Amino acid sequence: MKTAALLALSGAAVASAFSPTGPAFGLQASGRAAPACSLTGLQMAKNYDEKEAIVNNVRDRLGSATLIFSTGLEGINMPEINSLRNSLPEGTNAMVIKNRLFKRAVAGSPWIQVNELATKSNLWMFIDEDLQGSIKAFKKWGKETKKGEINGGIMEGVVYDTKGIDAIGDLPTKDELYAKIAGGIAAVPTQLARLTKEAGGQKMARGVKLAVAPDS
Repeated sequence: MKTAALLALSGAAVASAFSPTGPAFGLQASGRAAPACSLTGLQMAKNYDEKEAIVNNVRDRLGSATLIFSTGLEGINMPEINSLRNSLPEGTNAMVIKNRLFKRAVAGSPWIQVNELATKSNLWMFIDEDLQGSIKAFKKWGKETKKGEINGGIMEGVVYDTKGIDAIGDLPTKDELYAKIAGGIAAVPTQLARLTKEAGGQKMARGVKLAVAPDS
């Protein structure tokens, strides 16, 4: 009888050790489940990494930009944005960036004035070199879509309004400036030769006049 009772107790102990309700199966000694890794925490970490990637990408893009300007995003659809991107010169990009992330990207940089323009939802233009070509392409797109009024922009730490960006677009391009300078340099020898010839002719005429003048 005692032997049977001991065997029964031993069997119960073994069964308890391998029971799904034991601590080895994720329950604490109190009988409550141990906290699992939070799915919300994982999602937050993923979102943070994605936002940091966006901020770093914007910083890299600003590193080569000469001019940036914005237009209101309201009423502009994705096909129209793609159409604009396809029409831009090389070295110019159209980007949609959340204001909070953009402000993080420019913190402590020469582009800090973005804080003045980063209001509401915007489509931003990042331009490396071809300022005139990029602004003209943007304005042409704006006429075709009847959208895309320029809000303002920044170049070399200076904030420009709509008229200022338009004026930059009307400046001669680098190639045009080089052509004018080259044309001016090429014209110098011709002008010098003409002036030398005119001066020589005047001297000769004066000498002839003196030679034939009667003695007084």
